[in-house]
Amino acid sequence: MRLFIQAPIGPQTGLAEIEVIPDHTIGEIKQQVCASFGVDPSTVALMYGGSILDENSTVAQAGIPENAQLALMPYNIIGGRPWITP
Repeated sequence: MRLFIQAPIGPQTGLAEIEVIPDHTIGEIKQQVCASFGVDPSTVALMYGGSILDENSTVAQAGIPENAQLALMPYNIIGGRPWITP
């Protein structure tokens, strides 16, 4: 399935189109997108519908449909890193 990732940060600002499967985790997608944009993954979160996505969830679990647009947002813009439980 195809997803679009908006990256409003850094010199690589733009929209990336990626192919994923429903079993891909949000963390895997974030790593792939960060590599293509040259962004440190520890400084950003993937968001959909105004909410930060759990990196351990799969695309299917997060309810992300085909052709959805996600945003790669810096933590300093969205208010810091979300609480991560061990």
